[in-house]
Amino acid sequence: MTFLKDNPDATIGIDGSDDLRANLYHRMFRYNYKDLQDFIVIIGVDGYVRLLRNGNIELDIDGLAFFKPKPEPFDFQRKSNDLYRYYMFNLSHNF
Repeated sequence: MTFLKDNPDATIGIDGSDDLRANLYHRMFRYNYKDLQDFIVIIGVDGYVRLLRNGNIELDIDGLAFFKPKPEPFDFQRKSNDLYRYYMFNLSHNF
C-alpha cells in the first residue's frame, strides 16, 4: 500500500507461474476482497491466441502459438481449474 500511495499511477503484477501459485493468488484476493475493495482494483489476466482470418492461429518467430495478455475485471466466481495466470492490482480511485 505504501508503494501504491507513493506511486498512484502504478500497477503491481504477480505471476501465477504454476497452478499452485495461481491458486494461492486467486484465494488471496478472493478471501480478502471485502477488506480490500475500498483500496484496490483487482485485475485478472489470461493469455489468448489470435485466430487469423485464414483460419490459422498467430505464431511467434519460433512457430509457437503467440499468446497475448487479456486483462479483465477479477472474476471471484472463477473455479480452481480455470485460474488467471497473472494478477494485477492498483489503487482504487476512491482511496
